[in-house]
Amino acid sequence: MSSQKISTPPVAAAERDLIFVVIEKHRELSAHYDAAASVLAKLEGGSEFDAADEISVQRNLALTEHANVLIRSTPTTIAGVIALTRYVASLRDWELPDDDGWHQVFLGGLADAIDEIAMAQRRAYLGGSNVSARP
Repeated sequence: MSSQKISTPPVAAAERDLIFVVIEKHRELSAHYDAAASVLAKLEGGSEFDAADEISVQRNLALTEHANVLIRSTPTTIAGVIALTRYVASLRDWELPDDDGWHQVFLGGLADAIDEIAMAQRRAYLGGSNVSARP
């Protein structure tokens, strides 16, 4: 049930874009919930079941809360945009927010991130072209 691994970004991109930390945390919480659900599925009633159920509920809550962080996080690099898009595309329903409209929030944030990255690149390009060359 765990989500698909995405390729590791170059170190420089990961250092500049915290989206990789957000993705890794989501991946970790997803694995923790998956493990708890697997244990719970093997038990039938009793105190062990109740304890496993409580752990599963707590891990699901942590995953759900972080899923909301994930879809509201905005990458700051093209590598981050690609990684986040691929990661979210690989997730199963239980790894995503419960809100039916999560995709609108996600796509709006992703579009804003791409726009900001493009504007930063334009500013860098225009800033570099205004420098006059000396003879």
